[in-house]
Amino acid sequence: MIKKIILKYLFLYFIITTLLVTIYIIQFNKNVENYLDNKTNQHLLEYKAIYDEYRVLSKLIFDTDINDEKTIEIFKDAYKESGAKKNIIRNRLLNHLKFKYEKLKSYNLKQLHFHLPDNESFLRMHRPNKFGDDLTNIRSTVRYVNENKKYIHGFEEGRIFNGYRFVYPLFTKDDEYIGSVEISFSVLAMVETMYHTYNLNLSFLIRKDVVDKKVFKEERKNYILSPNKDFYFEKSVYEAHPPLSTANPKDYTTIILKGEPFSIYDNSKNIIKTMIPIKNPVTHEIVATLCVCQNDDFIYNDKNDLISKIFISYLLLAIVFYLFFKQTVAKENLIKLNRELDKRVTLEVNRGRKQDLHLFNQSKMASLGKMMSNIAHQWRQPLSVITTCASGIKVQKEMNLLTNKDLDCFTNSILEHATYLSKTIDNFKEYIDVNNKDRRILCIQEHMDKVLDFFNPIFQEKNIAVIKKYEEKKLNISANTSEVFEVFNAIFSNAKDAFEKSGTKNKKIVITIKKKNDKKLLITIKDNAGGIDEKIIDKIFDPYFTTKHESIGTGISLYLTYKVIHENLKGEIFVKNNIDGAKFYIELPIV
Repeated sequence: MIKKIILKYLFLYFIITTLLVTIYIIQFNKNVENYLDNKTNQHLLEYKAIYDEYRVLSKLIFDTDINDEKTIEIFKDAYKESGAKKNIIRNRLLNHLKFKYEKLKSYNLKQLHFHLPDNESFLRMHRPNKFGDDLTNIRSTVRYVNENKKYIHGFEEGRIFNGYRFVYPLFTKDDEYIGSVEISFSVLAMVETMYHTYNLNLSFLIRKDVVDKKVFKEERKNYILSPNKDFYFEKSVYEAHPPLSTANPKDYTTIILKGEPFSIYDNSKNIIKTMIPIKNPVTHEIVATLCVCQNDDFIYNDKNDLISKIFISYLLLAIVFYLFFKQTVAKENLIKLNRELDKRVTLEVNRGRKQDLHLFNQSKMASLGKMMSNIAHQWRQPLSVITTCASGIKVQKEMNLLTNKDLDCFTNSILEHATYLSKTIDNFKEYIDVNNKDRRILCIQEHMDKVLDFFNPIFQEKNIAVIKKYEEKKLNISANTSEVFEVFNAIFSNAKDAFEKSGTKNKKIVITIKKKNDKKLLITIKDNAGGIDEKIIDKIFDPYFTTKHESIGTGISLYLTYKVIHENLKGEIFVKNNIDGAKFYIELPIV
């Protein structure tokens, strides 16, 4: 029989713990996924914000310093001329803009580049000696503007530099199209702005095949091979902001080329990497990616919390299953004992003291089941509040509605209810410590309230009102907490069971504690559950006497209550029927 019970509980323990751990892991993975998505969206918004700043700046430069009457007048005939005359126009334009260009470089301007309508490079302010090359197959943005006579912007690799390019069409005042001009900013300028604005560690990767195809050979020294096989590092960014870690780097090329921003947690280095793929504004192919690296403890701490939660769950469930196992074994033993009672009366009398101790332990185990049920009721609402607060923090954070005041309110509520749960466990440990035989001075009013704390959830569920009439002065007794709990647990449990049978509507229990005389105190516990049958009222403290079916009652709780009060607490207990219920009287010596 015991072997079957053990196997049954081991099987249930395995199923429940496996299910619980699976739920924990799924929730952990979901939290990590949501956190990484939030990081991706956050960095993408930061990138777009900085990009928009440079877009606005380029428009300001174009409107105030480029698209003016003097510049247009110099440049307007460049595409019509050739040879020496074209060089004269180029030099005039260079001299006209040189001072402005040097001034604009302080605003992170990298390139000011004029192109003719046939995509010929006319003047590079950054490299005035390099001109005349055909950009048709090199600079898709230039070709787009010259073909469509429309403004375009975005990242693009060039012959010398890459950069964020803002290409504008140029017209005379008579709307004659004369070419285009590019205002561009370096990747390093963008990265530096993001670094100083958001305190981010960044690197920039550019497609290897794009660099090899477009950049002059002598300029390729500005690029460094990256761990991602199809990409170079932008050297200026690499040197200014070295990667957080270069040990055993992973290749994310395949994911980058899918074209969607993403974040990955590197468990070995405790780093979150966010990749923001960047597309050519004309061809829309992936040509570069911005990499944001951050040391992050959120996932690391969440993982540690998961491990702790799994360990605690295993431990607590083991304790709970052990207690239920002991209760089941005790129940089986008591049922067997009841069936054999007639044959063993003489033997049990001779072994009375030993059997009493055994019965007390079995009763303790039986009461633990009820106590666990009470604790479950006590925990239900605080756990619900904690879950609601945590969800509220998460939702408001995702919607950018979370304020410091709201956060304080949520966290204070979580701490308050977590403290309540901890207090419940401390009380639970105090009352189940059957090995603690130390007697001490206890205030009977305080410990009556502690016992009621365990029963209040059940009483509230059953609509049982508890009325307390305590003497204001503290009344002390000599006992241990286990004894006090056992006495009142039996009485309240029987009262609850009586209410379930009686069908009483206005259920109530009245508890009175007062000083009887200088040596004794009196406790009365009265209910309105209809009372005890007069035929059996004198037998309720007898061993094994019960009015319940043998599957749910053993008949030892009130018997052991009687023995604890008489033998351990040196007091008296008796019961009488009141007008509408039973009334227990307990007299105990005052310390």
